[in-house]
Amino acid sequence: MKIGQFVKRNAAAIFQYCETSDPSEFARLQDPKYSKEIFDINYPFCKPVSKIAPEEHVRFYNATHEVHGVPVRVTSQWFNPPTSKSLPLFRQYLAKREIAHDFNPQPDSPPVEAKERAARGRYRGSAIGIAQNAFVRHLLGRIGDEQFNADQWQEVISDFDQRCAYCGAAGDLVMEHVIPINRTSLGEHRLGNLVPACRSCNAVKADQDYRDFLAQETDKIAAIEAHMAKHDYLPIGENQRLRQIIELAHQDVRQLADRYAAIVDTMLGDQEDKA
Repeated sequence: MKIGQFVKRNAAAIFQYCETSDPSEFARLQDPKYSKEIFDINYPFCKPVSKIAPEEHVRFYNATHEVHGVPVRVTSQWFNPPTSKSLPLFRQYLAKREIAHDFNPQPDSPPVEAKERAARGRYRGSAIGIAQNAFVRHLLGRIGDEQFNADQWQEVISDFDQRCAYCGAAGDLVMEHVIPINRTSLGEHRLGNLVPACRSCNAVKADQDYRDFLAQETDKIAAIEAHMAKHDYLPIGENQRLRQIIELAHQDVRQLADRYAAIVDTMLGDQEDKA
């Protein structure tokens, strides 16, 4: 499959990830520098329709997506290997964020049965995967009763001398979950699990373990772990009972979707029989 087709098929899943899991990612995807680093493209991944100049329209696909109430279009400036590394980078981007993706090419003329299923609105596997991952992140984000405010977050940034906790760069810093919030790592949205990071490190680290990402930089690892201890943050990843509950919740979402898909199919089948 060509990179352009792959991007168009998965753009909606990426924007859903922005809305349900990482709102700040939407802003990053509009940054040309970030898009160059992550996707090896020379335009921002997406751009608000209102900011696309007349001469730029040819650089963006016609389809419009609404994200956080903002209509945007995705850039069409993608090139296939070996001209560009965009295809493997795009797949890596989806995998690191656990965004279920559609890579298999569709036949030009799908069988009649497939057409009937699509007409009935049967769920696609990729949509279920997005829902499952979003629910797990939502659940992990609600564990405990810790709350913090903007002033407390600014104190954390000050503790790291207004610099990225990973590379030490100053400038535009974002919240970074040291232990990723996903069903593998079981991170939480708590102050002890948040450090300031530059956009580049935030994107490249993604769902990596912070110790693997920092490799031999023991001073930075020690600083992060001191921050965790200061805020009494104890990672819950080794709690096997909790891990089992999270896995059960992940499975329940699919079972719930299957249950209601069957109900809808039965209802539509009854209507067809009466027609």
